[in-house]
Amino acid sequence: MLKRVAILFLILPVVLPHAVVAQDKVIVSNPYADVDWGAEHRKANFHTHTTESDGAQDPSTVIDGYHSHDYNVLALTDHNHVTWPWDEYGQNPEQLGMLPIPGNELSRHNHNLSLFTEYPSPLREASTDRLHTSIPEVAETGGLNVLAHPGRYWEPGDDRVPDDALAKYMGLFYRYDTLVGMEVHNQTDRYPHDRRLWDALLEELMPERPVWGFANDDSHEELHIGLNASWFPLQTLSRSTIRAAVENGQFYFSTVTTHPESEQDLRRTPKITEVSYDREANVLTLAAEVNGTPVDGEQVQWISNRGEVVGEGRRISLDDTDGLSTYLRAEIRSDGALTYTQPFGLGER
Repeated sequence: MLKRVAILFLILPVVLPHAVVAQDKVIVSNPYADVDWGAEHRKANFHTHTTESDGAQDPSTVIDGYHSHDYNVLALTDHNHVTWPWDEYGQNPEQLGMLPIPGNELSRHNHNLSLFTEYPSPLREASTDRLHTSIPEVAETGGLNVLAHPGRYWEPGDDRVPDDALAKYMGLFYRYDTLVGMEVHNQTDRYPHDRRLWDALLEELMPERPVWGFANDDSHEELHIGLNASWFPLQTLSRSTIRAAVENGQFYFSTVTTHPESEQDLRRTPKITEVSYDREANVLTLAAEVNGTPVDGEQVQWISNRGEVVGEGRRISLDDTDGLSTYLRAEIRSDGALTYTQPFGLGER
C-alpha cells in the first residue's frame, strides 16, 4: 500500500498519456489463462432496481423477468437498500435455478455498486455520503465494489479524457484493491464516453492494476431487462466461484445497445469459446461463435493505445502489430450484439 500511495502522489498532479514506443511487447497478465471454456457460460446482471427504490416493478416480477431471459446470476441493487433475501419477496432461487447476489447501489455519493455483502449492515444503519468511507467499509463486510456509470460525473471535452477526471479515477483504483472495475455499458448506453475512460485507465494502470469492465442493465423497467450481460464460464455455480471470477476478470461481457433497435438480440451474442496465448510465437488467438457458428475474422477487432484499433482477426501476432501500449483487448461484433474481452496486460519482452 505504501508503494501505491507513493506512486499516486507522484502521478496525480499531471496525467500524461503513455508514449507508444516501437518495441517488442508480450502478454504479462492474462485473465483467461485458467478458464475452462468448455464449461457452461453463466449469464449475469449486477445492477437492477425494483419498487424497493426507484424501479417500476416489484422484486418478484423483476426476478421473473430475468429468469425468462435465461439469466443465471442476478443482484438486486436498489438505491441504498439491500433487497434481500429473495424468499421475503416470494421467490426461491434454488427452484428457479438462479444464484442471487446480495448488494445495493450506494448513491449518496458518486454511485458505486456494493456486491456480495449486505452493507451497510452491520456497520451502519444507513449508507454514508462519502465514497472514501463506503468503499473500504464494503470491503470490511466482505464485499466488492464496481463503479456505476462513472460517465455521469465527468464531461468529455474533446477526444481525450480530461486530466482531472482521469486522475480522480486513477486515484480510486490505485487506493482500493476491492474496487474491481467499472461499468463500460450502462442500461441503454447512456454514457458511451465511459469506453474512453476505460481505455484511458487501462493505458495508465496496466499491466500492474487491471480494471475489469462490466455491462449492466441498470434496469428500472421491463424494457431495460436483457440489454446487457456478463458471462462466466464455470463448471460450478456458487457465490464463491462467481466472486472469484469477478475478482480475477475471468468473464467477458456483452451488449446489444451498440446496434439499431431493430437488430438488437442478446441471443445472438458472440460466445467466446477459446482464448490461448503462444508465448514462444507471441501470438494471441481468440475463438468465438454465435449459436454454434464460428465468427469470421473481420468480426474481431483488437484495441490498445487508448482505444485505437490495432488489429483485426481471430489471431494477432504481437511481434507484427504496431501501436501496442500497456494493454490489449478485443471486441467481437455479430449482427445482434457486441462482446468485449477483459484486458490483457502487456510488458516488454
